[in-house]
This record gives sequence, C-alpha cells and structure tokens, in this order.
Amino acid sequence: MKAKVRRNSFSWALLKMNMLPVILLTLIITTFTAVRFAESISVETQNGLVNLCQTVITLYDAVYEGDYHIAEEDGTIFLMKGEHRLNGDCTIIDIVKEKTGVDITIFNQDTRVVTTIQTHDNIRAIGTKANDAVVEDVLKGGQAHFYTSTMVEGVRYFSYYEPLYASDGTCIGMIFLGKPSAEVEGLIYGSLNPIIIFGVLTMLIVCFVTVRFSNKLVIAIRKIELFAAAIAKGELHTEFDEEVLNRKDELGDMSRNLIKMQKSLQNLVEQDILTGLYNRRSGEKLLRRTSEKYQKEGVPFCVAIGDIDHFKRVNDTYGHECGDVALMEISARIKEHMEGKGFVARWGGEELLLVYDNMRLDTAAACMKELMEEIAGQRIIYGDEALTITMTFGLTEGNAGKIEHIVRDADAKLYQGKNSGRNKIVYETVS
Repeated sequence: MKAKVRRNSFSWALLKMNMLPVILLTLIITTFTAVRFAESISVETQNGLVNLCQTVITLYDAVYEGDYHIAEEDGTIFLMKGEHRLNGDCTIIDIVKEKTGVDITIFNQDTRVVTTIQTHDNIRAIGTKANDAVVEDVLKGGQAHFYTSTMVEGVRYFSYYEPLYASDGTCIGMIFLGKPSAEVEGLIYGSLNPIIIFGVLTMLIVCFVTVRFSNKLVIAIRKIELFAAAIAKGELHTEFDEEVLNRKDELGDMSRNLIKMQKSLQNLVEQDILTGLYNRRSGEKLLRRTSEKYQKEGVPFCVAIGDIDHFKRVNDTYGHECGDVALMEISARIKEHMEGKGFVARWGGEELLLVYDNMRLDTAAACMKELMEEIAGQRIIYGDEALTITMTFGLTEGNAGKIEHIVRDADAKLYQGKNSGRNKIVYETVS
C-alpha cells in the first residue's frame, strides 16, 4: 500500500509549514505584481492618450492650415481651423479611431462639435455637453487633465482632456481622447492571468515568470511609448521593433495598430517625397477647395495637366536616377513659377497638376507659355550630360462641375497635345 500522509503527522505539519509560506508569498508577490502592473498599464494608457492627442493635433495642423478660432454665420457658431469648419467633420478622428480604438471628441467651449462617441440611439453625440468637473479643470482652468473614470453617454472612460487655444491665447475649446475603462481593465486582467496561473505552482516558478515577464513587458511598453512619441513629433518613418510587433498579446495588437496609424498618417502627409511638391491626395484636396471657392465666391480658376515629353526615353537612355534628377529640377522650376499664381502637385509618374487660382483661361495660357519657355531653356546637368526637357500641357478653365470632370477634360487635352507632336499647350475644346 502507498503511504498516506496523516493530518496529525510530522510530514503533514512539514508539508503545511512549507506550503503555507509558499502560498502566502505567492499571494503577496502576485498581489504586489498585479497592483504594480495595473499602475503601469494605467500610466502607459495615460501616456499613450497624451501622445496620441499630440498626434491628432499635429495631424489637424498638417491637413488644415491656420489657428483655431470661433466664427459665426447665420446665427450658428462654428469652431474653425484656419478656413476649415470643424463642426461635424469627423473624417480625421474616424481614421484614428479605426486604427487605435481610441474615442476622440473636439469641443467648442463645453459642447461637442466633432466626436466618435455615439448615443444610445447610435447617433454621434454632437451637441452634448462636457461634465462640470471637466469644464472647471480644463476649460476654465486652462490645464490638461487625465481622468481614470469619466462618464460619457453612460460609458466609463480612461480619458485625457487638453485645452484648445486661439491665436490670442484664449481657451476656446477642448480635445478629448479616451478608452472605455472596461477595455483597459480587460487588458490588465487578461495580462495578469499567466502570472496568476504560474504563481500557484511554486514560489520559484512565480518569481522566475514574474521577473522575466515583467522585464519583457516593461521593455515592450517602453518601446511602444517611444514609437508613439516619435509619431507625435511627426517622425512618420520611425521603424518599430520586430520583436514587439510579433507579440501575440494585447501589446502586440496595440503595436500593429500603431503601425497602421503610422501608414495612414504617411498617406496624409502633403508633400511628395521625391519632388517636394504636393502629392496627389493633397492636390485633390486643394483643387476641391479651389472649386468650392469658385462656387461660393465666383473666383475663377484653371486646371492643367502637364507631362514631360519622352520621359521614358530619358530613363531608358540615362537611367532612372537621371530621370529623377530631371523630374526634381523641372518640378522646382514649376513650383517657383506657380508662386503667387496657385499650386502644383505631382499627379503621378512624370505628370503634374497645375491649378491657377483667380485666373481666366487666356491669362493662364499666357503664363503657361512663359513657363514652357523657361523649361525649354533649362539645362538638366547629369554627370557629363546636359539635357533639354520639353513638356506638353492640357489646360482647361474651371467650372461648377465635379473636379473629376475638370481634370478629365485637362487630361484629354494633354493627350491631344501628345498625339499631335508634343511640346505645346492645348486649351481649345477637344473634339
């Protein structure tokens, strides 16, 4: 028969004497670790919200030029960013919410004018008010503030509020970023489970796992924090640690979401990397803004699509590096030409979009003829070669139609010019 340990035996007493300290120490260590871990997640959540807040502010500054200010039209108060009305425009915050899961609200004074938060009726909580404590601390006190438990539309949030200032230093609103407290607490409890499971086995296993896990966790969180801080500063090409990205836990998910957000922000950056011109996305936004100004105020404009003649031949003969040099120098020349007249954007490849603001067709055509003479007279130096470049342009006058149709008309004129000899401006109606 197998020997049994009797409850009144020495072996049982020794077993209890050895096990009780292990259990007690395990509970102490586990509890201590849980508290510290929860505090760490809380602090890192706060830092993440603060850094993401700066990223959102930087993004608004990149997309909409100008200061925050209040404007009134027909009795309606609008929160403005430069010339852009923020009221109801949730495009940017929806992108950030999709990538990070963080809710965002922009307040005009104490009233929500832009938000990702929805009411119980599944509509955006625009027009609702901030609670009195937030108004006192942030709006009236003029100080950013972090709250561990803020009720918004019946949901408890870990939240960060930062005041928004006009150019004269007046506090005119706030920006809110928050994660539902249940998500943060779920992250804490979910991450603690492995520690608790290993903690009930033995003290050595608990200590080993706790130290090893905690060190890796702190390092991973620190790397996430540094990456988010770099993004907040506008360093959108910062590389992220592969080891953290390959994690299978919530921190890995957070890291991959940050990478997605980084790529989204890169796509929103205005400048084309090679030429320094506006990229196509920015060009479309500026053209749409020009078209809206025409429709509202009657300010005329003209749109041109230009293409470098025989650019493929340049690449094939001298190499793509030479082609890049040619494209950069021609772009610089056109950018200089467009100063005070409108803007130019890289539309794709060697195609450029030129928009002449406050110009009729004949005036724009005269400007383009001067530009073509400048381009034809320019020498592109590459090594021992001196190249002469010409361009063909399709030019059309803007109208109240869709900008896609206006660009399509300019593009059709461009190809008419390319098919009829190149090195010309086509601005008559394409048959």
